[in-house]
Formats: sequence, C-alpha cells, structure tokens
Amino acid sequence: MLSAMLIFLSLAGAPLYEQSPAQVTEYLQGLQAAGQPFEQRLRRVVQDSMGTKYDGGPLGEGPEGKHDADPLVDLTKVDCVTFVEQSVALSIASDYDAMVQRLQLFRYRDGIIDYEHRNHFMISDWIRNNSFCTDITAKLGVKTDIVERTISRKDFFQLVKAPELGQDTPDEVLRQGVIPPSRAAEAEAQLPDTALIVFVGKVDWLFALHCGLYLRDEDGEGYLIHASSKAGEVTKTRLSEYMKSQEKRYLGFSAYSVSEPKE
Repeated sequence: MLSAMLIFLSLAGAPLYEQSPAQVTEYLQGLQAAGQPFEQRLRRVVQDSMGTKYDGGPLGEGPEGKHDADPLVDLTKVDCVTFVEQSVALSIASDYDAMVQRLQLFRYRDGIIDYEHRNHFMISDWIRNNSFCTDITAKLGVKTDIVERTISRKDFFQLVKAPELGQDTPDEVLRQGVIPPSRAAEAEAQLPDTALIVFVGKVDWLFALHCGLYLRDEDGEGYLIHASSKAGEVTKTRLSEYMKSQEKRYLGFSAYSVSEPKE
C-alpha cells in the first residue's frame, strides 16, 4: 500500500509540459514501477499532457539541422503528430534520455535523424514505418469510402524549399479506406479502447490533415484527445461531435489500433 501511494504521489505533480528532464525521469520511473499495461500508461501520460500548448511544427533535427533546426524534443508544446509521438514514447521509456531516443525512432525512418528520413506523410510514411499501428478502418462494421491519392515526395520537398531532397523517389499511388462523417458515430462505437485516428482531408495531393488518440476512460467513455490549433492546446472531445464540426474540411477518418512498441 505504501509503495503504491508513493508511486501515485510521484505521478501527481506538475503537468508534463512544466517538468524538467530530471522530473520527467522521476515521473517515468514511477509510471513503470506501477506495473500497469501499456494502454493504462498511455492514458496516464495523455491525462498529464492535457493543456499542453499547441505549436505547429515544434520539433526538428536539432540546432545542427540543415533544413529544420528546431529541437529534437520539447514537451512544452506540440502539434498533432508530435503529441502522438511523444505520448507513446513517454509511455514506454524508463527515463528522459530513453524517451528522447525512442521518439527519434518514431519520427525518422530507421532512426536516422535527417530531414529526408523524417516520416513526413502520416499514412504513407509514419504509420508504415511504425508497425505498432495496425489499420482497423475496415473492421469497424461500417461501409468505408476508398480514397486514392498520388503521394509525391519530390513535390513535397520542393514545397518546403528543400529541392535537393527526394528527387530520385518515384511518386506513389495510395488507396486508403475512410469512414465518412455520416458513419462516424456508428464506427466510434466499435473502436478499441486505444486507437490512433487520422483525419483525411479534401486536399488532392495529401491524405492526413490531422490526427489524435482515441482513448476510453474507466467508465468506457471514449474521447478524441488531440493537439488542436483552434483550441491552442491539447484537448479532448467526442469523436463523432468533432467530425460533425469538421465536415467541410474532412472526407472522414481512418483508424489504427496501437500496441506497445517493441525494442
């Protein structure tokens, strides 16, 4: 009982975005010592990340990065992708340095910290290179729409003013199942307790416009937790309600189960 109380106290301090690296290490050690499964650790991390400030593109390749000199890690601010990445990394690491290392494995193909190796496209890069995510869109018991897009990394690197990168990479035609807004509530009822939600937008050269985590609480109530540019912070909402509010922006969403990443 005493050890459990000490673990609780170690986790019940400031939100993660206010903690120093040493405090994060203490937090992670307490989280691991509690002996809970990955899904519960992830819920705790997400809970303790609520209110983190939104900032578009807060991470990069560090001060020596040629194309993006933003830091490799910054728990004080997130965008939609870095919120997901950092939440998972925090859920499996035993200390701050290990968290930073695992984060880079999620963000970069083969863990090579280089702008060209970064998983820029959420569906065709990030999910493909992070095998702990499995597409379950077609398994939610509702009819899906199939969206086909051509992913051009050459054009992307031209757009972000890095024209020397990716020029030998052929374009890729990708087809993805999507649950439209009209079927969101029905599909939400079939989601697992832990899922990654990727929102497919009405942009003809791109799939993902936004993403977040879907988590059910102890009472079985499910919420989308995401870094919202509109709210300016990490917030939570009902997935079906969010979809209704975004019908003009999104064609729908794809869903992925999330298991504990392996070493």
